[in-house]
Amino acid sequence: MQSDAVLSWQAHEYDFREKESSWYWAVAIVAVGSAVAAFILSDYLFAIIAVIAGFTVMLVGSKKPKRHTYQITTRGLLIGKRLIPFQQMVRFAIHDEEPRALMIETNTFAGTISVPLADADYRVIQMELKNRDIEEVDSLHSLIDHVARGIGL
Repeated sequence: MQSDAVLSWQAHEYDFREKESSWYWAVAIVAVGSAVAAFILSDYLFAIIAVIAGFTVMLVGSKKPKRHTYQITTRGLLIGKRLIPFQQMVRFAIHDEEPRALMIETNTFAGTISVPLADADYRVIQMELKNRDIEEVDSLHSLIDHVARGIGL
């Protein structure tokens, strides 16, 4: 298969922060506290969900990020083997502060996609997306990004 990459770079899928034991204790206390309150109110299903959610947040918080290859091609953005065509992209924003990221709003179920830039030349990406008539905005954030940063993921 012939490569049609305009720019290619590798980066971890997200910025990993090592968690201290106090973070795990805080998550456990919130989960168990919610489960106890739900149990007292006879909401047994919510008690089970609270414990499972706390355990899941701990697992996600301790997971090390994978390293992916990102490519801007003549067809769209390639993340590993997944292609996001230019036709599905609505708007984009490039965040210069660390960790640098490219935020892309799509017209698909995925919504806003965050792509780490690492050492990639953002000017080439910016030019390629503008040449494809994709609107550049100052800032794009998804609700999931805000929630993840709020709980320290």
